[in-house]
Amino acid sequence: MIEIKRLSKKFAEFSLKNINFQIETGEFVGILGQSGSGKSTILNLIAGLDKEYEGDILIEGETPRKSIKNGDIAMVFQQDLLLPHLNVWENIAFGLKIKKIPKEEIEKRIKDAILEMDLIGKEKRYPNELSGGEKQRVSIARAIVTRPKLLLMDEPFSALDFNLRDRMQKMVKNMHKKLKITIVFVTHDREEAFFLSDKIGVMFKGELLDFGTPQELYYNPKNVYTAKLLAMENIFSKKVFEKIFMCKVEKGEFVGLRGKDLKICEKSEVNGEVIGVNFGMGEYNITLKINGEKIVVVKQGEFKVRLGDIVGVTHNEKNRIIIEGVKRC
Repeated sequence: MIEIKRLSKKFAEFSLKNINFQIETGEFVGILGQSGSGKSTILNLIAGLDKEYEGDILIEGETPRKSIKNGDIAMVFQQDLLLPHLNVWENIAFGLKIKKIPKEEIEKRIKDAILEMDLIGKEKRYPNELSGGEKQRVSIARAIVTRPKLLLMDEPFSALDFNLRDRMQKMVKNMHKKLKITIVFVTHDREEAFFLSDKIGVMFKGELLDFGTPQELYYNPKNVYTAKLLAMENIFSKKVFEKIFMCKVEKGEFVGLRGKDLKICEKSEVNGEVIGVNFGMGEYNITLKINGEKIVVVKQGEFKVRLGDIVGVTHNEKNRIIIEGVKRC
């Protein structure tokens, strides 16, 4: 288990502020946030690459420095960092030879990793003969052959195209399921975080705003920033929501409604003007203006509304998402 307690780090123009969370053995945890949010700083501190910080980082009760010395941590970066003068087999074997692992054991581990990362037939190729995806697969193979207790991954697929990134995500997910390694994975891509992770931490300007399962974050975000990051189309202050929908809300500072949870109808107590219609990825985003406020309704399939039409809109009370936290943008 990894325990992060009161973790803080000060830079000239940035601070990591009082980070607290736990990672159970074998979990896949995604750290999600925009550039400059502090997610890579957390990863570097866990990895022991930066030794100056306040608070505690414990990996199975040991400090990062002790875990590194024991060979319990491996890391995969955005850049592959392969040794250009070594071929695929030699790059994967490099760390094992440093540890003076017996030759027979090295061969077994490398064969297993090459099979796991779909690198069969590429063992004798050099880095300049590999595609971007192949290089990253070699990097991951090089990390897992050391049999770490913890694998840290810092946006390893961000430079890959969409199709290749999708394939790599599936490969890593399968690897995690099979090997049951604890993984901390930094990303700015919410879909990547949701697909891979058992739990997700949401970072913003050095703060950990949310931490929980993908389902918990999606259905019960603690603050407006998380809700926006997870593409909630409609977020209103409690006062504005009550004005638009002519109802009372007892709890929360803000109310969220996903576009797919709203329905357009001919007659309703709430009516608005259609001011925008956009199509994307099999569904329509219809923007309404109601009492001076904009509302987005997401509808799949065909519909008959046009710009300028006055239509009704309804929602189920159970669809409301009450957001307790302060607004962050």
